[in-house]
Amino acid sequence: MNDQFDVAILGAGFEGGMLGTILAYKGAKVVIIDAGTHPRFALGESTVRHTFRMIKIMAERFGVPEFKTEFNSGELLHKHVSNHFGVKKNFGFVYHRAGAHQRPEEATQLVIPPYREGYEAHLFRQDTDQYLTYTAIHHGATVKYNTRVKNVETDAQGVTLTTEKGETIRAKFVADASGGGHVLARMWNLSDKPPRVRLQTRCLFTHMIDVKPYDDLNLPNGVPKAPRRWYQGTCHHIFDGGWLWVIPFDNREGSANKCVSVGLSFDMRKFPKPMDITPDEEWHQFLDKFPSIKEQFKDAKLVRDWVSSDRLQGSCKQTVGDRWAIMAGGAGSGFLDALFSRGLASSVEVINALAARLLPAIKENDFRAERFEYISRIHEANLRNNDRMVFAAYTSFRDFDLWNAWFRVWALGVGLGDLKLASIYRRYLKSHDDSILPDAEEPMGLFYSQHKGFGELFDAAVAKMDEVEAGTTGTKEAAAYIFNLIRNAKFTPAANHLGDPDWHFINAGTFIVSVKTLAWLLTSAPPDIRSLSLGLLGNAGGRKPHPAPSAG
Repeated sequence: MNDQFDVAILGAGFEGGMLGTILAYKGAKVVIIDAGTHPRFALGESTVRHTFRMIKIMAERFGVPEFKTEFNSGELLHKHVSNHFGVKKNFGFVYHRAGAHQRPEEATQLVIPPYREGYEAHLFRQDTDQYLTYTAIHHGATVKYNTRVKNVETDAQGVTLTTEKGETIRAKFVADASGGGHVLARMWNLSDKPPRVRLQTRCLFTHMIDVKPYDDLNLPNGVPKAPRRWYQGTCHHIFDGGWLWVIPFDNREGSANKCVSVGLSFDMRKFPKPMDITPDEEWHQFLDKFPSIKEQFKDAKLVRDWVSSDRLQGSCKQTVGDRWAIMAGGAGSGFLDALFSRGLASSVEVINALAARLLPAIKENDFRAERFEYISRIHEANLRNNDRMVFAAYTSFRDFDLWNAWFRVWALGVGLGDLKLASIYRRYLKSHDDSILPDAEEPMGLFYSQHKGFGELFDAAVAKMDEVEAGTTGTKEAAAYIFNLIRNAKFTPAANHLGDPDWHFINAGTFIVSVKTLAWLLTSAPPDIRSLSLGLLGNAGGRKPHPAPSAG
């Protein structure tokens, strides 16, 4: 190929398709190169508020029409992209003990309020990824399927990519969105060995049909009764040493997809990968230990072969350089572990920041590494914060009371982060001032990490979980300590019952909780929380510590 492209993107998945769409819509000359083709299976199927809200911000920032009208909520995706998606009305966590049926009192649920943005979604990734890639093509991108990149070299004039077919492709910049393919990290020996994270988990995953809704099972102890049906959200069956996800695509009215995504994640220190049995044999051995889960899957059938991973975690020594950047999936900051559904949210953070820096770089023909240094900061923030959050969660799985406490730490961080991003989005709708966007300040990371009170609480809670891990503190003592931290926090209303260990279901969207929260905001809330909550529509300005680059 003799054409000179502005940007070559490695990978035609969610990250590559979305970045390619933005750049092509804004007039950049883009080529997307992929070793395979569509449609295909991919992980990262459950969204959180952060995911769609960032896409709404990008819709306003870059003007992509499809992001405004077709691809920024579960309802819109189901209507315009595919009728193969499920709905996510809650994060559900059901606790199990090996060799016994589940105790209904040992379960927690975070309810997703339906108002404003609507419910979240379970994405059938072969449809979303294909849609995004086709949208990039619609706006002018070139896509080369079934093309493996053999070598990538950068010089003062640009980037030269050589394929296994003998083709030569020239670009000014290369973005690695190959995810688990780790194209640049593999070629340039950028991977940390071992990764710079504590978490060590592996996974079995597949798609099934005929999975029974957990709510409908006839179990000896009954089924936990929660505000929302477990099958109407992402259900996590948790146990000492790991957890199982159940992500239904058939739980929405109008869905034409009978599949359910199923994945079993293990702490490798407790459950090293067996070399003498098949993934299917390991699956059935697991079911034999947990009779309530086994009942849910007694009629289930595979629709694709099991995938059995090695260690999921990875990290890179370097993620940006002159004329190149590695995106969240390949940098290790995206899919650290599927727990808490942070993969796609991390990806859209990076896409937003990278696109905003690439467009002016293309105009000015200046692709020095320092222009993209912020991307490294996003990776580091997400890698560190997510590792601490998820590692502590696996520690908490050894005892329900400890999980019940850690569940509140996660929920509080999620709530504060969501509040901050909601404020940013609504102010940006009024002002279109890039200086108030997330990438105009230090990365938000997993949660609202800039909030001093929560940062101190999180650090203290992590330190206590480390004591549990080290065997110097018991699980009950640690749970009591964390609940005390939450009860003494001044930045969360008592109406949410986060500090009450007997209140297992967090549902901030009910009328009574909303009224009590409003009263707290008007009378007792700290000024920063009051400002974020009550000033979303009135405050169109923003502080400007790190002016975000123009989107071009």
